[in-house]
Amino acid sequence: MPPRTATNAAENASKIIEATVTSKGQVTLPKALRKELGIAAGSRIRFTVGANGKAQVEKVMNTLDDLWRMADSFPKAAGRMSFEEMNEAKARRVW
Repeated sequence: MPPRTATNAAENASKIIEATVTSKGQVTLPKALRKELGIAAGSRIRFTVGANGKAQVEKVMNTLDDLWRMADSFPKAAGRMSFEEMNEAKARRVW
């Protein structure tokens, strides 16, 4: 196994980002975390809590059911869609 370089160590380093919980149990995700995870208004996030009590947060990627639901919410195109039309339809929604 090759030795870890300073560059590799920096790439694998954990980032610590803190936030405060309100009296209602709400947390505002800090801008740095939203940017790091690509989270925007309407994004879904998932919390995973391990047996050791440590929690992880990750952006929820759309499931196939989510994609079908989004497709059903837009007006239907007459006939078949071209690749360009499909790309335009995908661009209407940020994944």
